[in-house]
Amino acid sequence: ITTLVSAAIGKESDLSVVKINVDTKKGAVTLNGSAPTEVAREKAGNIARAVKGVNSVDNKLVVKAS
Repeated sequence: ITTLVSAAIGKESDLSVVKINVDTKKGAVTLNGSAPTEVAREKAGNIARAVKGVNSVDNKLVVKAS
């Protein structure tokens, strides 16, 4: 699941330039790192939720303007 979430987030142009750490335990995904905008932060969470096998997402991304 971790690889699938990382790959899906990496396909997004506004998220592929930032380092997002994805941790998964029993279908619970935690996102750590930074996002360029609040919209990008929300998008990363939504992408993770859409991956098969994900039960919950704890979006701990911090918005940092570049």
